[in-house]
Amino acid sequence: MMMKRRITLLLAVAVTGCAPDNIAHRLTGLDCNAGYIQAGEDWCAPQARPPAPQPYCTQSWNGVDCWSRPDLMPNVAREVAQGPTGLTQDQNANRLNMPVQKVPPTNAYIP
Repeated sequence: MMMKRRITLLLAVAVTGCAPDNIAHRLTGLDCNAGYIQAGEDWCAPQARPPAPQPYCTQSWNGVDCWSRPDLMPNVAREVAQGPTGLTQDQNANRLNMPVQKVPPTNAYIP
């Protein structure tokens, strides 16, 4: 009888550490919480995505025109803006609170 109680106690302790949120976190690597469902979101929080690329602005007859996708422009003119157009790897690591080695690229357009 005493052995049965010990097994039951050990099983109860083992199962309480296996909450569905913890299992999903171990499998996906995402922050999973049932509270997200109550807020109307998905069970697991989405991964942080890199920021959108900066617009590409060119000089025209009427002033300045800005383009969100310069790779689709037929004849790319010289850009009006000066300076960096994206985050550095260190800035992106700080934004995502991750080590620099595991950070995804900052954006599709290499500055």
